[in-house]
Amino acid sequence: MGKETVTYPTYTAPITDAESALYKPFLKELIDAAFGVIGRYFLRDIAIVDKANGTPVTAADKGAEEKMRAMIEERFPEHGIYGEEYGIKEAGEGAVRYRWILDPIDGTRSFITHSFLFGTLIALERDDGQGFRPILSSISHAAAGVRVIGSSAGTFMTVDNGLGAFSRPLHVRACHALSQATLLTTSHWTTPEQKGGSQMQSVIDRVRLYRTMGDCFGYFAVASGGADIMIDPDLSYWDLAALIPVVEGAGGCITSVSGGNPLTELSAVCTAGGVHDEVLALLKN
Repeated sequence: MGKETVTYPTYTAPITDAESALYKPFLKELIDAAFGVIGRYFLRDIAIVDKANGTPVTAADKGAEEKMRAMIEERFPEHGIYGEEYGIKEAGEGAVRYRWILDPIDGTRSFITHSFLFGTLIALERDDGQGFRPILSSISHAAAGVRVIGSSAGTFMTVDNGLGAFSRPLHVRACHALSQATLLTTSHWTTPEQKGGSQMQSVIDRVRLYRTMGDCFGYFAVASGGADIMIDPDLSYWDLAALIPVVEGAGGCITSVSGGNPLTELSAVCTAGGVHDEVLALLKN
C-alpha cells in the first residue's frame, strides 16, 4: 500500500463573484501605486533607519504604505487596515467586515542591498462573524514587473518588465521526493536573523538544491513552480496573510511549522503538498 498523505485544511475563505468584481481591480490599483513609490527609491541613495525591533525601514516602505492606506480610506472608508509601518485601523461595524493587510516592502534587507527579490504583500480579509480570513491577496515584485493575485478562484501572474508582457495562471509543480526538491529559506538557520533550530539542517541535508532566496519571493517561487519548499519559522501577521490565497490558489499547501494554522502560529512551511508531511516530521524531530 502507498504512503498515506494527510490533507491539510485551507485557510483562504471563498471569494464571491461580487467581491472579485469589486476588489480585484482595486487590488491592482494598490499594487501599481506601491510600485510607483518604490520605483522612486530602488537602487538610489536612501536613508536606512533601524526600528525598535532591529529591522530596517526606509522612505520607500513608509511612502508605499501611506499611499495604499490613503487609497483604501478614500475608496472604502469602512474597511480596516493592518499595516507593518502604521499599525491598525479597526474595521467598521457590520454583519460583514473587511480588512486590508499591508506589507509595502517584504524583504527590506534585500531592497537596501540592491537585491531584486523584495516584494509587496497585500491581502484583503473578510469577517463574517467568526474572525477575519483572507479572501484575496497579492505577492508582487516591483523590480521584476511581476504582479501576482490569488484567491479561491485561482492564482494568476501578469508580467510587464521591458523584456516582454504576458499573463498566465500559476500552479505548483509536483514533487514527491525530498531528494528532488528545491528548498528556499530567507536566511540560514544559524544566523541571528533566522529563528529556526538545528532540525532545519536535517531538511537541508535531504534536498537536491538549497538557497537562501526567501522573504515573499520564496512563496512566489513555490506558487509559480520554480521551487518546492519554502520555510519561515518566525513571521509577523502582515508577512503571512497575503501568502495564503496566492499559494493555495496555485494548488499549494501552507501550514505552520507544527502543521497548524499559520495565521495563528505565525510561521510557515509551504510546499506543493507531496513532501509536506516529510518536511513537518523532520522539523519536529
